[in-house]
Amino acid sequence: MLKTFGLYDAALDNKQVGVFRYAADVQQFSMSIFPEMPIAELPLSLEIFAGNGKHELTHKDVLTWIRGRICPPGRQNINSILKELNLSEYDEFEMLMNTMGRCDKDELYLGSV
Repeated sequence: MLKTFGLYDAALDNKQVGVFRYAADVQQFSMSIFPEMPIAELPLSLEIFAGNGKHELTHKDVLTWIRGRICPPGRQNINSILKELNLSEYDEFEMLMNTMGRCDKDELYLGSV
């Protein structure tokens, strides 16, 4: 089952800058950054890709992006965090969904398309 979310930037008046996808059956991520977005307006986490002409991100690219937004699995108190999130095990997608992609590095977030 494919789960699709809009990728929005609150710093740009909640403008949609791309699309985030998760294929749950195969646990694969993908993301598209809209090519019409001016690179200078994108947060650094996306500017790095778009600046190199990469607007279609692979599972590996998106996983790197996600891991920069959530607690790492080796964090000292990870079991307490998982318990607080009602997760029985570390799951990047579920952890990302808990904050809808928000983090302290930029103003990106996931929302409905």
